[in-house]
Amino acid sequence: MKPVSYKRILAYIIDFIFVTFISSILTMFIPVSDSYVKANEDLMEVMKDYTSGEIDESEYLEKYPNYLYTLNKESVAVSIVLVVVSIGYYVIFACVNDGQTFGKKIMKMKIVSNDSKKLTLNNYLIRSLIINGIFLNILDIVLIIFIKKDSYLAATNALTTVRMALYALTFGMILFSQNGRGLHDILAGTKVINVKPTEKIVFENENVNFYKENKEEVKKSVIEEKNVSKEDIKDKEPTKSKTNSKASTKTSNKTSLKKDDKTKTSSKNTKTTKSTKKTTKEKTETKKNS
Repeated sequence: MKPVSYKRILAYIIDFIFVTFISSILTMFIPVSDSYVKANEDLMEVMKDYTSGEIDESEYLEKYPNYLYTLNKESVAVSIVLVVVSIGYYVIFACVNDGQTFGKKIMKMKIVSNDSKKLTLNNYLIRSLIINGIFLNILDIVLIIFIKKDSYLAATNALTTVRMALYALTFGMILFSQNGRGLHDILAGTKVINVKPTEKIVFENENVNFYKENKEEVKKSVIEEKNVSKEDIKDKEPTKSKTNSKASTKTSNKTSLKKDDKTKTSSKNTKTTKSTKKTTKEKTETKKNS
């Protein structure tokens, strides 16, 4: 069995619980008749007597269908609500939500066309009539409204057998067939796929195939990029040396200017000292003469 098959069954169970929950909430507002309550109590009592051994199987089989007919007759409105909710959820909601119910969304799956065409409401309706039992539920409602009790009970037995065989065939095809398509998928032209893994695999395969087909071009482009980067580095190096030479010339000029200033100041100082010496000599000579 494939992992996809288990995921589909889990998604089916999640959807079934959700539809049953919504239907039970909506049917809470439908009034229950007294005949339905009495038939339900009588049925529970008969089942209790049969399990405890107070009545035998023949008596149980005689009473059970009568109570079952009454219950189904009085719960036609509930059956209609279940059919409407099922169509709204499995058909309309799945179509609007791009092939995903809540169960399939949780399990990361979706319904798609088997021949890459866009699915319509008819595709979702055909598959839901079978896998979700909508067709048999509608047929059961029609039979209980328009035919008599004995005919209905005989038809109900046949419908139960057909329902069990249909589910066994459909789930057997999903679990054990090579493509994992059930009878409902074949009739509706659909299939169920994983959403994320398939998209990821396709994306990776496309990248691998592109690299294989354009291997030489990819290598050339990488080499060209490396050469361009090296040329950029070489072009930047002379500019740095130029700026360094300019800075060095500026600093040398500044230092030379400073040296010239020092020599000028020193020459001035020597001149002043010579002049002071002359004046002192003249003063001493004048003193001697006097």
